[in-house]
Amino acid sequence: MTIPTQEERDHAKETLAYIRQTMESASTFTAVSGWGMAAVGVLGLVASGIASQLGEPASLWVWIPTAILAITVAGFSNAAKARRMEVPLWSGSLRKLAWVMAPMLVAGAVMTHALASADQAALLPGTWLALYGAGVTAGGTLSVRAIRGMGLLLLAFGAAALLRPVWGAPLMAAGFGAVHIVFGIVVIRRYGG
Repeated sequence: MTIPTQEERDHAKETLAYIRQTMESASTFTAVSGWGMAAVGVLGLVASGIASQLGEPASLWVWIPTAILAITVAGFSNAAKARRMEVPLWSGSLRKLAWVMAPMLVAGAVMTHALASADQAALLPGTWLALYGAGVTAGGTLSVRAIRGMGLLLLAFGAAALLRPVWGAPLMAAGFGAVHIVFGIVVIRRYGG
């Protein structure tokens, strides 16, 4: 039995590191755009300001178009990052991410209709934050680690807004605005934009 040389050990370590990296990238969606997240946060702050000026922190006329615009911005930003990283955008992990997030978004739409119809608009901020946070947390298991932390924070904000509806407006500004900006910066710095 021969003892491997230092060169052979180094080669084996490099090979194992390459295999590990390949497996991780195959199982996680790494093309999350921090710039897109930060832009979504700016949209959230603007929407929160407009809705507060209207005296309706959960104004559907403000938040629904903002959500559509935010999804569009995030989609284009993630696509641009995927191109830069030369990874397929519609990879297996992104399909899984979409399947994880879609039920939460559909539940949010149904709950929005139900609460708005029942004149319970004060519960919308908490519902939106909690369901979105739950979706982001679940989706974060398929993405970079920071996304899970973001989802848990949004979920906590949602719970607080449901328990104290008067906190809904500032928690939406914090969650849909500041949290996206802060975690966007984290993704920019740690995960290449």
